[in-house]
Amino acid sequence: DSFLKTKDARSFFSEREFFVHDAKTVIHFLRKYGIELGTVVFDNMLAAYLVSSFSRDFSYPALAAREFGRVVAASEEEFVHFFDLVCSLDAKLNVGTLRKIFEEIELPLSRILADMEERGVLVGPGFLGGLSKKVDKKIQGLTGEIYKSAGTEFNIKSTQQLSRILFEKLKIKTSGLRKTEKGGVISTRESELVKLKGTHSIVEKILDYRELAKLKTTYINVLPSLINPKTGRVHTTFNQTGTTTGRLSSSDPNLQNIPILSEYGREVRKAFVAPKGYEFVSFDYSQIELRVAAHIAGDPKMIEAFRRGLDIHTMTAAEINNIPIKKVTPDLRRAAKTLNFGILYGMGSQALAESTGMPRDDAKKFIDEYFRDFAGIRKYIEDTKRFAEEHGYVETIFGRRRYIPEIHSPNWQMKREAERMAINMPIQGSATGDIIKMAMIKVDEWIKKEKLGAYVRLLLQVHDELLFEIEKDAVKTATPKIKEIMEGVTELKVPLVVDVKIGPNWGEQLEL
Repeated sequence: DSFLKTKDARSFFSEREFFVHDAKTVIHFLRKYGIELGTVVFDNMLAAYLVSSFSRDFSYPALAAREFGRVVAASEEEFVHFFDLVCSLDAKLNVGTLRKIFEEIELPLSRILADMEERGVLVGPGFLGGLSKKVDKKIQGLTGEIYKSAGTEFNIKSTQQLSRILFEKLKIKTSGLRKTEKGGVISTRESELVKLKGTHSIVEKILDYRELAKLKTTYINVLPSLINPKTGRVHTTFNQTGTTTGRLSSSDPNLQNIPILSEYGREVRKAFVAPKGYEFVSFDYSQIELRVAAHIAGDPKMIEAFRRGLDIHTMTAAEINNIPIKKVTPDLRRAAKTLNFGILYGMGSQALAESTGMPRDDAKKFIDEYFRDFAGIRKYIEDTKRFAEEHGYVETIFGRRRYIPEIHSPNWQMKREAERMAINMPIQGSATGDIIKMAMIKVDEWIKKEKLGAYVRLLLQVHDELLFEIEKDAVKTATPKIKEIMEGVTELKVPLVVDVKIGPNWGEQLEL
């Protein structure tokens, strides 16, 4: 500890190359002493993540146990085993393009994430307290409405009591609803209640009640305690090894999961504000997963639609229903949108019927017609399942791998789930596992090169979106440059398009 406070420590750590485990944590630790870690040439944790992303524990003891079959004690021997681990993992990076991803994406990204965590996001003082009262009042009103619809008071949070009210007292039909694994009773999970929309007024009220209760317990009540008293900001943690697709996750708090489509989800986002003299600017890749799907599948109709700048969901609805684009109704577009995204997650006719409310036979015809019109997507799905069966893994455009041992499971449910993973991973992994990370690195390089760190600050990554606080005087020049960098980060068969929004906070932004 005393050495870390000396000038020698600063030069020692800043002027050398390092082999580490979890560079981001090391960077944070040294910065407490005003020391910037020098070049990281190897990170055991990130290397292990790339060669075995299906693992869940990337701690040093867990890696050593997996690699050497023994637990490493916290002793002098640990240092020896550390380099054994480096050598073992380093050799495994020589597969495909894993080393390139390791050196050009994951290693530089860890320092960018450390910077983002350190910056945090400013929270408007007093806003959450006012929102809490507003939500309490709304929950109270919904509670009364639910009791009135039910004809009796009951514990809305009790799944058993709710089940009795819905299916015994109100006699709501249960066909198509799943049962719980343990008790074998009709499930009242959100995914099941959504299927009941339109059957009884109580259903929508319960869904609204649950959403508000979750927002309150997950964000509104919790965020004030997570505000750093020195900075006035919330400092989330970005998990670089938290998903099997390469996508980042965030925790304490999870800022990637705040609902955007609901009224009160947007209200929570309003709590995150730009400091005085700055604007909150978001850069969102438009339909990036569908664009990546079109590129990988090489589907000519989808590629043509994106190249012409057509609305992909309207075009899909027109193709499937064999009607002109002008005759596509909002309902037809909504069904096509559900299918466009659902296909990437292995959606079948039952799931499409449940999501759209259409009869199952119609849903099956819809999917059959979809695959006739977009034969490239069908071929991609079949080829990917076959590849996963033969090789036990799938890859992104850039060579990031996901091993899927469950693809050979004798359990048909596990095998079906593995097939869904195989179909989705190359698309999601390329889009939000590789492309957006590459964009973050390129934008960071530009900010550093132009010495704009005080004026342009990357705060958050939310899947296909980057959020910045940008000084008002710099918005006009910085915004088009960031958009240009993001759209040009890689070349696909279809253009990458970035939508830009600006405003005083995260919840109130207008298209730029």
